[in-house]
Amino acid sequence: MDRRGFIKTCTAVAAASLASPSFFLSSLKAQELELKPYKKAVLLKKDGTPLKPEDIDPAKQYIFFYPYRSTPCVLANLGKEVPPTEVKLSNGTSYTWQGGVGPRKSIVAYCAICPHQLSYPTPEFSFINYYPENIPSKIVKKGGIIQCCAHLSVFDPSQGGRVIDGPAPFPLTAIVLSYEDGKLYAVGTLGKELYEDFFDAFKPDLRERYGSSRKAKQLVDKCEVIEVNEYAKEVIRC
Repeated sequence: MDRRGFIKTCTAVAAASLASPSFFLSSLKAQELELKPYKKAVLLKKDGTPLKPEDIDPAKQYIFFYPYRSTPCVLANLGKEVPPTEVKLSNGTSYTWQGGVGPRKSIVAYCAICPHQLSYPTPEFSFINYYPENIPSKIVKKGGIIQCCAHLSVFDPSQGGRVIDGPAPFPLTAIVLSYEDGKLYAVGTLGKELYEDFFDAFKPDLRERYGSSRKAKQLVDKCEVIEVNEYAKEVIRC
């Protein structure tokens, strides 16, 4: 897609999605991009009530599990409007990422499985984390990034999860969010997925944690959102 076409597409998607939350999904399908719809899942607070955009502190990072009960995602409020952008892959293909959602279009979510060697947050450790502006990375000397301390891959959450630095071969998988009637929903993924690799690599751990592989692969229709430091005993930053 050339620049004129890209800008035209982004403008059309942004304008139309304001009128109809479902437009973005149908538009992406029409473009044959890498959208993968899953169950529509409402994001909830710990007390079971819907998570509202104002509940998401820009100075903190959050975790939820989607589209499967065992696959972690990072949720962040970048504190500013995040416009749609084109995400390019090393094989020359690209797709349009929707940008932020919510009243300020500042809320984003990504799969928290590193595309390099599948590092992911566990109840014991979280090596891959969002660094708010007030907690800058020691490696790249800035905040507003997602970084995996296992092998120092760095991603830009304001640019569809593109790789800024490190060995990761492609961007983080984006979680497609929608904002409807004051509620936030996860509705699918965008970008290259690694779920099958994840299930194969960590089969023993997932069986122990969830009881069986089948249970670990259950799709969800609601997601509890908590702070990462409430989930993992140790948050590893670098």
